[in-house]
Amino acid sequence: MNLRALLAAAMAGVIAPGLAWVIASRPDGRLHVIVLNTSSSPAVLIRTDDGSTVLVDGGASPAQLLAALGRVLPPATTRLDMVVVTGGERAAVNGLGGLPGHYSVGMVVTQGVLNPGGNAIVGALESQGADVLEAGGGAWSFGGARWRCLGFIALATARQMCALTVHDSTGRLLVLGDTGTADQETLCAVYGSALAADLLVTPPGGAVSPLLLATARPLELAVPIVQGSPAAPAPQGYPIDRTSTDGDLSYTGGSSGLRPGT
Repeated sequence: MNLRALLAAAMAGVIAPGLAWVIASRPDGRLHVIVLNTSSSPAVLIRTDDGSTVLVDGGASPAQLLAALGRVLPPATTRLDMVVVTGGERAAVNGLGGLPGHYSVGMVVTQGVLNPGGNAIVGALESQGADVLEAGGGAWSFGGARWRCLGFIALATARQMCALTVHDSTGRLLVLGDTGTADQETLCAVYGSALAADLLVTPPGGAVSPLLLATARPLELAVPIVQGSPAAPAPQGYPIDRTSTDGDLSYTGGSSGLRPGT
C-alpha cells in the first residue's frame, strides 16, 4: 500500500466514528431515550424528535455522570438544552454538580424545594446562563414533545417530588425517579391514565407497585441498579433491562412506541 493509501486509511479510522456520531445525533422525528449507567439513582438522557438534548436527574456521582455523558453524546458536545430535576434527594441531584464547566444548559426545570446542595448546583447552572423554571406540577412543550411533572409529597421525607412523563407521536415515557412504592400508589390515585407509558424507568433497584404497573401498562421496564444494592424481584410478564448487566439502556420511538435500540 502506498503512502497516500495509508494516510487515507488512517484518516478513515479517525473520521468514520465521528461521522457516525454526527449522523446519529441528527433530528430524525423520533424520541430517543438512554438510561445512563451511573451505578446510582436514575439519570436519563432524552433526544427529542427535533434533536434537542435533555437530561433528567443526574445520579449521585458527578464523575459517573460525566463519564456516561461522554460515552453517549457526540464528541465535542458542550451543551444540554434542558435539565429536569424530579426531586431534591442528594442521590438524584449530586451528579449534576459535574455539569458546570463541562456543559452549558439552556433551561433547568425543578419540582419544589431542593436540598442546599441541589440549590447550589442549580444556582451554578443559572450563573452560567441557564433559565430556571419551577414546574409546579404543570405541563409544558419542548422539542416537539409534551412534558409533565406529576407532583406529589413523598411520604418518607415530606419532600415535594414528581414523576415525569414525556409524550410525542413516537413514544410515551414515564420516569419515576426515586419514587417509593407507596408514593407510586398515590400517583395512581391522583393521576390515573396520565401515567400511561411504553417505557417505564423504575426507581433504583426496580421496585414497582403492582397498581402502578396495572395503571401505566408499560411495554418495557428499564431498571437503574445502585452498586452494592440488590435488585427488587422482577415483575412477571414485562421485558426488563438493567444497567448492571446491560450498561447504558437505549430505546427509540416508532410506530409501536419506545423499544430497545439506537
